[in-house]
Amino acid sequence: MRFRKPATVSICIAGAGLLIAGCSSSSSSSSTAASATTSASAASAASTANASASTPAPAQPAASTTDCAVSALSFALGAKTGAAGQQATQVVDLTNKGSAACTMDGFPGVDLAGAANGQSNYTWSLARSSASYSQVTLQPGGTAHFTLTYLPFAAGDGTNMTVTKIVMTPPNTFTQAQLTWNQQVLLQDGATHPGTYIGPVTAGA
Repeated sequence: MRFRKPATVSICIAGAGLLIAGCSSSSSSSSTAASATTSASAASAASTANASASTPAPAQPAASTTDCAVSALSFALGAKTGAAGQQATQVVDLTNKGSAACTMDGFPGVDLAGAANGQSNYTWSLARSSASYSQVTLQPGGTAHFTLTYLPFAAGDGTNMTVTKIVMTPPNTFTQAQLTWNQQVLLQDGATHPGTYIGPVTAGA
């Protein structure tokens, strides 16, 4: 009787070789796939980082300021110019006494109060000049001004108004402030172009 054992051993060895080769091939494929996955993840993370770095931060809105209210202002008489009997000017200063900036844009409302036409509490709302203007921003402690141009009263000129107060309303507000002002003014509250009028708010004292 003949034995075929060696052939069986060869087949097993060949089979083992195939198994070894198959394991090696599988391990290589898994390693390649893992490397590809890792590379893709790294590339994605780098792309995200670059996008974040290149995207500018959203701009922050600028802080807004509000109209200067009477409660945030102090009022004072400034320089007075003009020769006796001629048209003159009275500067009125407005200072920001608050802790935040505020703005004024245009003309204040101004009334002269005093005695005229037999009345002790007569008021005259003044006309505005044709001067151009721009917005004025007052930082805390900052001062702006407007000019009151007026015709002093002289005997024989017309009706006298004995002014005792300037009553003011800052631009775009509704609350009034008062300053004592003793002046004889020619009353022209019915005139089309009176010689007494106010100018716009301007930066500086």
